[in-house]
Amino acid sequence: MSRIIERMLENDIDTANDHLPAKKKSLESLTQEDAPSYHTRSGELSRFLVEEIEHLAKDIPRGFHPTFMLPIIMLRRMDLGRGIYTIAGSKTELFFIHRTLSNGTLEWIDLPNWRPIERLARPQVQMIRRMLPSTTCLGFTISIRFDDTS
Repeated sequence: MSRIIERMLENDIDTANDHLPAKKKSLESLTQEDAPSYHTRSGELSRFLVEEIEHLAKDIPRGFHPTFMLPIIMLRRMDLGRGIYTIAGSKTELFFIHRTLSNGTLEWIDLPNWRPIERLARPQVQMIRRMLPSTTCLGFTISIRFDDTS
């Protein structure tokens, strides 16, 4: 693939991700906001559902609130195959997603010894998005390898 086409593709992916946060916010700071929200990369204001923030604040131990960042970004990884996503975030956020998918069978005390499972399948992502529509968002990425021989 030529560098021009690769750059055009990168630009298209960047544009497709304009809805992602310019900067994430901690759960701790969001619980203190009357109308919790964040600004997207395109400068628009995106609001969180207060009920979702309250649910997360109850489910996640208070000690993690300062470092638990929202929204949780689930990246569609085209380089990993059809329907594969990864979480762009910390081990704590990834643990929370898997805890949610397991209906709470994972306990927070298991986090230090928990081995991260980085890949999610499309049905898992769909389930998470139904449960947490405002505190999660989807992004897109590909792996581009520049060919120096072109």
